[in-house]
Amino acid sequence: MTLPELYLEGLTQRALRGPESLNLYKLGLIEAILKDSLRADAEEGAAAMQAAVRTALEVARWEMRP
Repeated sequence: MTLPELYLEGLTQRALRGPESLNLYKLGLIEAILKDSLRADAEEGAAAMQAAVRTALEVARWEMRP
């Protein structure tokens, strides 16, 4: 799974501002992804939660390429 373009744009812009800005953005994005999945979990089941966790991990591992 690849990250959505909007996530990538935000990550890239924050990375240009420095590691602190990038890390704050990552944490906010991860929190939003997981909270959203908890709300949807009752309707969509475990598959939705697993997809959200995978996306959150991709965000956490993302690094700007040289």
